[in-house]
Amino acid sequence: MSLVSDSMAIEEKKEIRSRILKLRNSINTNDIKSNSDLIQAKLWQLIESHGFKSIMFYIAFGSEVQTQICISKALDKELNIIVPICIKTKNEQRSVRNILPSRLLDPQSELAEGTFGVLEPKTEFRRPFSPEEIDLVVVPGVAFDERCYRIGYGAGYYDRFLPRCTKALFVALAYEIQIVTDVFPESWDVPVNCIITEKSMITIDHILYGR
Repeated sequence: MSLVSDSMAIEEKKEIRSRILKLRNSINTNDIKSNSDLIQAKLWQLIESHGFKSIMFYIAFGSEVQTQICISKALDKELNIIVPICIKTKNEQRSVRNILPSRLLDPQSELAEGTFGVLEPKTEFRRPFSPEEIDLVVVPGVAFDERCYRIGYGAGYYDRFLPRCTKALFVALAYEIQIVTDVFPESWDVPVNCIITEKSMITIDHILYGR
């Protein structure tokens, strides 16, 4: 299937986003935890087998696949843990949405509710980290297809950020119900290298096995 960029694709994305969010939000708390545990176990195995040193995690919100276990393990191993801060800047009289990657040392004391209600580092604990030095980006999303394209939440933060991570691999965490036939990617969409679900691992290349 080819990339599309017309208004039909935009409407298709909106419908998929709405439908999958409803499905994901219907998962009960016990299943969120059990499935997240399975997914995080696979992610941690990937991290250890590849020796990643600088990892950017999203801070799980609502019904998203949880990331707390892997963050805790990575901190125990004294890896560089980076988390996103969503910021808006003015550029030629228009608002531009960007991600500021920030190193995290202590989740218990350094985080507070930020953009969209997601936990982010407090102002005094912002430690900017170069995107070019990140080895692995754990990418959130609403829906994914088997070509590893994603539908996010619609604000475009990761679409702008991922191309700046020039050496990183991109891994998405999702429940199996978030995998769809086609997410109708547009020309600026960046696929992830791998999607980990509770049942499968979907990859678009062999780089994850060859390093």
